[in-house]
Amino acid sequence: MISKIESNDMGFTGAWSDTTKFDCGTLCANPRLADDIFFNKLTGVTCMSEDMVDKSIEYFRKNNLVPCIYSTNYPEFDDLLEKKGFSHYDIQYVLKKRTVSTKKTSAIKITHDSIDVWTRIFCKAYDCPSWSEHVSSILEQSLSSVGYFVDESGSSCMALYEKDSVLGLYCLGTITDKRNHGTAASLIDFASNEVNSKNLEFLMLETYGKDNLLEFYSKLGFEQVYFKTVYTI
Repeated sequence: MISKIESNDMGFTGAWSDTTKFDCGTLCANPRLADDIFFNKLTGVTCMSEDMVDKSIEYFRKNNLVPCIYSTNYPEFDDLLEKKGFSHYDIQYVLKKRTVSTKKTSAIKITHDSIDVWTRIFCKAYDCPSWSEHVSSILEQSLSSVGYFVDESGSSCMALYEKDSVLGLYCLGTITDKRNHGTAASLIDFASNEVNSKNLEFLMLETYGKDNLLEFYSKLGFEQVYFKTVYTI
């Protein structure tokens, strides 16, 4: 299950970032999305390679990015990172949902003609107006592999990526003054029903501890599969 989730994560991330594969890890980076710890990271680490860590740090700094490395249940690697000057920044929780929603909700799928709609909602939800032009360009290039949706009120957005019989839900966001009206939950219900209609195994998403959304997702039927420790310098 974890390998399928990680494969899904890397597939979606690869649509937004350039990826460099090492012998036992993958570096994802998009300097135009600076300071974003999801699209700029070394992840999938499976060995104690100090050289890989050094090369990643060099790349991050060369591109004016904060070095960011994810560790999944690997205490020895955590110790190496601490010796390199990294400190704990956050926890990324990986969640899944198998239960089908009883609510029949709808969502608007983005086409090339409506990319600006999704971009506007995303950039307002994540407070990143300077990313607007680049995000639109990413959508133009990835519409064939990623499904981008907004709710009917135009308040929330999400991206759905299918791989290895898993549906990954990414970039879920709601415009600040439109929150707490159930629009994000309605998109999750839509995604859950997509899992059922396509006969997929489950819906997965990732959330950071600092966002304080674990209780929200738990109420919607998600359960934790594992977590990753996020380190930065």
